[in-house]
Amino acid sequence: MTPPAGATDARVHALVDALSRSETPAFVEVPAELLRGPALRTALKRGHWYVSTLDRAPVVDKTTLMHALYQSGEYPAGFGFNWDALLDVLRDLEWLESARGIALIWRHPGVLEARSPDVAVTFREVVEDACAHRAGRGYPPLRVLVPAEPR
Repeated sequence: MTPPAGATDARVHALVDALSRSETPAFVEVPAELLRGPALRTALKRGHWYVSTLDRAPVVDKTTLMHALYQSGEYPAGFGFNWDALLDVLRDLEWLESARGIALIWRHPGVLEARSPDVAVTFREVVEDACAHRAGRGYPPLRVLVPAEPR
């Protein structure tokens, strides 16, 4: 059953507000229908967030994860495709600093978690480290939005 439009709008606006709070974790569970539909993406863009989808193609291992991140984040040409390079880029993101925040929509994290669980854990650690670094310097927040339903 689809919630009424007003209910969806209220949930989207509450979520966008929550994403800016410093206590919001790096990985935010979001109802899957909000990740699939345009309402959340539109509200984030209107709020001057940079929004990108991480898994436009399947992310199954470290190589596909690094390429998906590179493409979704418009990273510099010299990106090194390794964990240290990813941490450096996520801590910086200077080319996106005019954004109020950076939201990566990851619709299918369960694929990576099932196929390469160690890579999924390391990715989470890198993102959490980068988010803490960004928060400590007053940089716009970085959030990875994942589905709240079982993956």
